[in-house]
Amino acid sequence: MKMSQRQAVAYIGAYLWRRERFGMLFTLVFAIYLGVINSAAIDGVLGGEEDVPRAINGLIDWVTLAMYPIFGMVMNKSSWNMWRDDYYSKRLAQWRTMPIPAASIVRARMLQSAVMLPIIGGVYLLAQYLLTPALRDYVTPMQWIENGLIWMCYALIIIPVIILMELGYTGKQYCLVYFGLMIAVALLSIVLTWQGVNVFHSVLNLIKDGYGPVTILGMAVVAAASVLIGHKLTIERIRRRSLPL
Repeated sequence: MKMSQRQAVAYIGAYLWRRERFGMLFTLVFAIYLGVINSAAIDGVLGGEEDVPRAINGLIDWVTLAMYPIFGMVMNKSSWNMWRDDYYSKRLAQWRTMPIPAASIVRARMLQSAVMLPIIGGVYLLAQYLLTPALRDYVTPMQWIENGLIWMCYALIIIPVIILMELGYTGKQYCLVYFGLMIAVALLSIVLTWQGVNVFHSVLNLIKDGYGPVTILGMAVVAAASVLIGHKLTIERIRRRSLPL
């Protein structure tokens, strides 16, 4: 007899908390560290310092584009050893021997990211705002919140892809796609910087021009579609997977 959706999600959620709470804490600490380091670069760019290298704009964009999705992921020993150990596939195989619907596994995992992202992303945003005088002069607290909502919607567009790879494919395949995304974002940041385009700065200017709410709405619609599609594809992929015993 299979568990109900609520029972299964609660069981997996409790398991993930027991097993990965220190990884969630490490992600939080990493976000604070990143916010502190990145604040100096942002302060230089927004403060109009003439000796700031052009590459700093690309670095800010890369950090912003690459790190926001990570705020919804767990950084621990298991995730770092995915290439060799493939712990997530073993864990999934164990869950599939239990009366747990595949949909509950996906929902619990997505719920984990949905809880982590606003908490860790919010701390990251707060650290940047408090430690960057030029940023406080450039945008109001409400405008900075709008900026955070835009980037969190962006993260919710990317996270379902990462969860699909995490639950639907082997550790090696997951690592190849994950690092492929990181490299693609780095190349995109380099090209945009070369063309004189700064994504981070452009989003702030968009908000200052009064387009924050409509941008948030549009990004939220795309994020919702990504979550729904990712949810469906991940369930179908789990049901088709041949898992290790």
